[in-house]
Amino acid sequence: MEKILITGASSGIGKELAKKLAIKSKKMYLLARSSDKLNLLKKELEEKNPLIECICIEYDLTDIDNLRNIVENCDVDLVINCAGFGKITDFLKLSDKEDLDTVNVNFVSPLILTKKFSEKFLQKGKGIILNVCSTGALYQHPYMAVYSSAKSALLHYSLALDEELAPKNKDVRVLSVCPGPTESNFFDKNTQEKFGSSQKFMMSSEETAKKIIKAMEKGRKLSIIGFRNRVSMFLINLLPISLQLRLAGLVLKKVIK
Repeated sequence: MEKILITGASSGIGKELAKKLAIKSKKMYLLARSSDKLNLLKKELEEKNPLIECICIEYDLTDIDNLRNIVENCDVDLVINCAGFGKITDFLKLSDKEDLDTVNVNFVSPLILTKKFSEKFLQKGKGIILNVCSTGALYQHPYMAVYSSAKSALLHYSLALDEELAPKNKDVRVLSVCPGPTESNFFDKNTQEKFGSSQKFMMSSEETAKKIIKAMEKGRKLSIIGFRNRVSMFLINLLPISLQLRLAGLVLKKVIK
């Protein structure tokens, strides 16, 4: 893919995807809230890859009203919806605005971008949208209820839309990837420390990005990223929902204490 839009490009998985995809790209739109981080990444990518042009888009995806402008102004053949955030906490501690912001960033904004770029790609005759969901989308998460629900909604929407697109044009795809907990700035330092020894099982952002690209190149409709995550999801799905909830609740409750 020569022309790419990546949301959440300033850090974590999004940043690593930008670094790896820049090697073969001619133009890359980097979208995130932090203009300083985006400009640093732009400088790094253009210095290492002299043939690429990077365009920084400072945008807060909690704002769902102006996304049409992004679609109209980005001429791309690959869109990666990678932006996301969530908190591990008691639901009573989250304000209504925090709940809505979580839903907008993790579901509504990528939904709008996915739909609008799908329409654009159908007119062009080809294009791929890659939605970075989460293993959190695959089962319920007490203490991360809004986040896991939003990611689940994005996953279900992406899978359904890809099926709708198939008879229209097989060269227009919506692919879904579900990475697990990753070494990044998704969680603050205090929360990461509370995960304790389980941190050693987390994949790095670089490793996760590498596996996401491999899954995308294979054109898989849905990919769970990482062997441990695939095994974990298989085992969890063997349990009744009541036990899934109890186990997830016990693990996450320890983090907020």
